Amino acid sequence: MKKIFATLFCAVLAALAICGFAACTPEGENPNNGGVLSPVNLVALSAATDVVARDDIDYFVVAEPAASVRVKATAGAENKLNFVGDLQKLYGGENGYPQAVIVAKNNLFGSKALENFVDALTRNSQWLAAEDTEISDIVNAVKDHITEGMTSSLNEKNLTKEVIANCGIRFSKADADKQDVKSFLTALKAVQPAVNNSPADKFFWNGTLPEEESALEEISVYAPDGAPALALAGLMAGQVETENVAKTINYNIVDATTIQTFVTGAEPRADICILPVNLASNLLGTGDNYTMLGTVTHGNLFILSAKTNEEITAENISQLRGKTVGVVNLAAVPGLTFKLILNKYGISFDAPQA
Repeated sequence: MKKIFATLFCAVLAALAICGFAACTPEGENPNNGGVLSPVNLVALSAATDVVARDDIDYFVVAEPAASVRVKATAGAENKLNFVGDLQKLYGGENGYPQAVIVAKNNLFGSKALENFVDALTRNSQWLAAEDTEISDIVNAVKDHITEGMTSSLNEKNLTKEVIANCGIRFSKADADKQDVKSFLTALKAVQPAVNNSPADKFFWNGTLPEEESALEEISVYAPDGAPALALAGLMAGQVETENVAKTINYNIVDATTIQTFVTGAEPRADICILPVNLASNLLGTGDNYTMLGTVTHGNLFILSAKTNEEITAENISQLRGKTVGVVNLAAVPGLTFKLILNKYGISFDAPQA
């Protein structure tokens, strides 16, 4: 009898050791690793076409409009992709984060014409959201100014009013956004030490200009293809008044990987340029050559999954621990932004070396 009791007792202990321990282990904690919380495993994806249902990846971080394209492509499939997270909301605040900013050469600040350009940027957001604004007009405005030989990433198949809203196109002046920009750059620096999180105060336009009303003769405006180009769509389409800005405005939509080349060198070609905020700070943050007019986009990054439709929120983001997340452009702003959000919530991550 004692032997039987001893055997049963050992069996109960073994069951408790297996089941009880597993039941009490926090989600994402690895019991075989001394109870250490498992990091998020980040995987670099080279293109949005890599965002498909797959066994080795639990979640994806993708920018609009590509995110909606991927979700639409799998609609009706057994393993369809779902929107399960909004990085703008996870960052905090109602306005998202300052993702792309617009800068102007310092020699343009001698005329009130620049203020008229800023007013046009504000009215562009209203034009994009207006019910009577046709998607074809938006698409054609970008297409008509794309670099020769390029095909714009924006078209009538992937652009809707909902997608445009997801792109966070909203102009806010530099003097109002100054602290938000510096806070975002500081958060970026925590995951990418090369980021300059201390641009000079003179880099931020204080909102004042001379009273001279005369329009400028000719200016060249550059923006990367994609969501930032939408910040100029109404101006390029001629639907937002710019007559009091310059007699001639040359708009250029270029490959995002080349945008920095238009604001650098001895004679930079861009009079006005849209850049990722970290690039603008690193290249132009001294304020010696360019001044930041304001922020034009406030985030367009979303989390997708084919394995769940549960929304990732600030309250449950810890469930990403131990999961694998594929990020399109891991080494650029999308990857850096996702890393800083994980940092914000105290979630560690493993990522391939750049």
